[in-house]
Amino acid sequence: MFIYTIVNIGSEKYLKEEIALKYPELSFAYSRPGYITFKDNSGKLNIDSRLNLVFARAYGISLGRTKPKNLELEVSKHRADVTHRFSLISDEKSGETANLGDTILDVVEVKEGEFWLGIRKVYPESWRVVGANPNLIQPEAAPSRAYLKIAEALIWTNYEYRGEESVLELGSAPGGASYAMVERGFKVFGVDNALMDADLLKNPNFKHIKEPMQKVQDVDVPRPCHLLVSDVNVFPSLVLGQLKRFMSIRPGIHTVFYTLEIGDRISIEEVLEHIDTFKTFGFKDVRATQLPSNKSEVILYGKK
Repeated sequence: MFIYTIVNIGSEKYLKEEIALKYPELSFAYSRPGYITFKDNSGKLNIDSRLNLVFARAYGISLGRTKPKNLELEVSKHRADVTHRFSLISDEKSGETANLGDTILDVVEVKEGEFWLGIRKVYPESWRVVGANPNLIQPEAAPSRAYLKIAEALIWTNYEYRGEESVLELGSAPGGASYAMVERGFKVFGVDNALMDADLLKNPNFKHIKEPMQKVQDVDVPRPCHLLVSDVNVFPSLVLGQLKRFMSIRPGIHTVFYTLEIGDRISIEEVLEHIDTFKTFGFKDVRATQLPSNKSEVILYGKK
């Protein structure tokens, strides 16, 4: 039995290291940019097996490789609730968004003339869209790619906007994520000592708190506050301390989106330990993944 994984191009090494740490019974088998398979040496994995993988946007049971001339015959041999066809070398894709509990037949073009088939099950933490990638386009007016990160995170978590929700965003400059959230109806309080986008500052649903996050006081934080969003490029231990502080002064915060920078300053083993610490913050649901637009970073999601 083999499993297949969809991974951000450039993060294949992170996934291999994560697999080695968490699932030593899985051995590397095959890879192309954005696609890796592993052999299950335990003989225990099946379609209902649920893996905890941060660096795989999707995973499932591999059904093997095929060539274009045999593709439709091979596809016809397998049944699933939804079929997703997509290419890792072009923008071609097709298929409907899946529902929770559905099985997805992935038909993946990994290089010219080579297709791989696999089947996966949709869990709450699973991407439901084709290719585990909503392929969002950043608006020209959005100040930074942070727009894509929070927009993807809201889709990945199937976040349901409840109306009249306030967000405290740490590390908001120049305003990409703030722009995306204001666009969706949130009222955003952006914490950053740097300058914000001039047009965003004119929006009545955005307020700039021009201070380092350590200096923000109770009086600065909105009442009530529902979401806490953080994308700050400082040491993770410092960020965790601030997240915990804000959650303590505003117990009404029910959801946290936290972007964890990896880079050269933190190992994959430390990333996993950091996620374990995040789980101790009193959340009922904790997830972590690398979003399609993430580079040397992952996003952590916690919901009370």
